[in-house]
Amino acid sequence: MRRRGALTPIVTVAFSLTACSSPSAPRPAGASAPGPSEHAVLSAEPWSFAGADGQIVRTRHYRIFTTEREAVLMGRLPGFLESALAHYRTAITPLPAPAMRMDTYLLDTRPQWAAVTRRLMGPRAERFLQIQRGGFATGGVGVFYDIGPFDTLAVAAHEGWHQYTQRTFAQGLPIWLEEGLAAYMEGHRWDGDRPIFLPWSNLERFDRLRAAHAAGELLPLSRLVETAPQEAGAGSGDALVTYYAQVWALAHYLAEGEGGAHRSALNAILHDAAGGALARAVLVRLGPAEGGRALRTGRGDGVLRAYLGRSAADLDASYARFIDAVVAPGSRGWVVQGRSPLHNRPG
Repeated sequence: MRRRGALTPIVTVAFSLTACSSPSAPRPAGASAPGPSEHAVLSAEPWSFAGADGQIVRTRHYRIFTTEREAVLMGRLPGFLESALAHYRTAITPLPAPAMRMDTYLLDTRPQWAAVTRRLMGPRAERFLQIQRGGFATGGVGVFYDIGPFDTLAVAAHEGWHQYTQRTFAQGLPIWLEEGLAAYMEGHRWDGDRPIFLPWSNLERFDRLRAAHAAGELLPLSRLVETAPQEAGAGSGDALVTYYAQVWALAHYLAEGEGGAHRSALNAILHDAAGGALARAVLVRLGPAEGGRALRTGRGDGVLRAYLGRSAADLDASYARFIDAVVAPGSRGWVVQGRSPLHNRPG
């Protein structure tokens, strides 16, 4: 349910992922510490749906309803979700824990996923059934199906951020920031059976960003912040993937661009959204007309202007230079390692 004065809540959908699991490597500074999967499960009990046998698995922060038959994926999922949640709460700035367990459905097949979607979503199910691969999160509930171990978990990390903010934040983030941070939270690699979350370790986002940059297909920041994923997806086949690559880069830009100049503002946005002070700050700083539009639609640069004191047009050249640096020759090797390509340049 939307809270009065909050930015528009976002119903999010997953998207095709093609990244491959990276080999184990030493954990770069700033990476989230892994959590042991074997200690995540608190209880399990039988569950079935539409004739498919499964189980309900409880962890500290999740209830997992699953018919998954792949032992490796199911063995990793509980610890992965808990480690991802710890990452959400510490990757940028300390954030609160959810007040109650979040429900996650992992179905073994797409037909099972479609049946659960119809049961949960009722008359709204058709819009979700248009998703071609992966799953979705809405109202703090995640509903996914098996698309292979690495891709399924990457989708769970992305949509898990949406679950977390939907359930925990008093007020919503603008669409571009909500989606950008969800993509930021995807990056991970494995140390044995333990996930290590590394925001830069995301070759799908990096490779698409670099390709779109080379082809001149990137949107200016003023257009990017006005665009929703479903609108990007209505364009060319690569437009949606480019959109996610750009908002992924935008999250990194706010976290470390211009020598970290925007980090305190990003921290403040997240704290205020979590605590319920974001809407008032936007209205006070921008006035009822401009602030109200930002709050109603979740689009535009209102939050940037309110917290950074600069418009998207003002920031566009800086953001473009940031992307130039990110995709410069030699950067991919650092991304493969999960390290910032900006902080590892010679000299």
